[in-house]
Amino acid sequence: MSELTMDVWVARPPSAVFEAIKEPYHLRRWYGAPAGAVRLGEDGGEPVGEPFRVNLLDERGRPFAQRGRILEVLENEGVVLELAWEGGGNLGHETTRASLMLRAQDAGTRIELRQGPFSSPEAREAHRAYWETCLGRLVRVASGEAVPCFEECWEESSGFVEPLGMAAYTVLAGVREAGASPETLAQLEETLYTHLARLPEETARVLGAVLRERLKAGLPHR
Repeated sequence: MSELTMDVWVARPPSAVFEAIKEPYHLRRWYGAPAGAVRLGEDGGEPVGEPFRVNLLDERGRPFAQRGRILEVLENEGVVLELAWEGGGNLGHETTRASLMLRAQDAGTRIELRQGPFSSPEAREAHRAYWETCLGRLVRVASGEAVPCFEECWEESSGFVEPLGMAAYTVLAGVREAGASPETLAQLEETLYTHLARLPEETARVLGAVLRERLKAGLPHR
């Protein structure tokens, strides 16, 4: 049996980091998705002690989930969780306890993670990689960075099908078939591909996952 311990530092006070942990608007930007995966949304979780489920897609588009409970919330100090996985490859299926504690240090906050026990070193190291991804995003969110969020991109992408390139092509083909002039079509094409090329890779990946899910589910009925 083994335990995972790790920590990261962020140049923000504990109250700001706790806000990123406590508020759903911020939480869903950093918590739940391993590297290459996308968080689809969360069910349950309130009040303390109630089970929650985070629904996810892996890098190949296969669904899996994290199940858990919030065991304790310490205002501006941290949170204690009970966690397990349904799918998720080498993350395993055992139930573990994880704590995220916030310590004021050097005009910022030391975020200290402890999780376990794990039945194998492989499961422990898979969770180390998982938390490196999540804590990296937490530092960005607590610092005020606009980390892309699948749930919001989903809401904003209504009507799109397939990833970004196919979506852009469909718009161009539709405008052409509707009788737009060659000048209008050329201007639209330049605008679409110029700005799509400027998308950060992370945002493009999240949007692509949104559009693939919309294709699977079918277009919304109007």
